[in-house]
Amino acid sequence: MMPILMAAGAALSVINTKAVIEALLGVKTSFVRTPKYAITGNQKQEGRVAETNQKYRSRSGWLPYIELGFAAYFVTMVMYAVESFNFFAVPLLTIFVAGYGWAGVSTLHQEYKARMAWERARKLQAQSAR
Repeated sequence: MMPILMAAGAALSVINTKAVIEALLGVKTSFVRTPKYAITGNQKQEGRVAETNQKYRSRSGWLPYIELGFAAYFVTMVMYAVESFNFFAVPLLTIFVAGYGWAGVSTLHQEYKARMAWERARKLQAQSAR
C-alpha cells in the first residue's frame, strides 16, 4: 500500500501548492462544499435537483492539465532513466507518473460525469415543464 500512498501524496502536491500560493498572495477563494441534497420521486424535488446541480457545478480549470503535464514529464524521465541504464530510478519515477496521471484523469472524468448528469437533469426539467 505504500506506493499507492506515495502516488496519492504526489498527486495532491499541485492543488496544495496552488492553495499555499493563493494564501501567501492573499487571494480570497470560496470554500467549495460537497453537494448535499435529498433526491426523492416527487416533481418538486426533481426540479430542484437540476437547480442544485447548477449551483454546485465546479470547474477545476487548469489544474488537471498541469497534473497531466507533470505525468508526461515523469514519463519522459522514466524513458531517460531506461536509456541511461538507471533502472533503480524507474520504480520511484513510475510512482509519480501514476499519481499525477491518476489525479488529472480522475478530475477530468469526474467533471465529465457531472456535466453529463447536469445535462440530463436539465433536459428532464425542461420536459417536465412542458
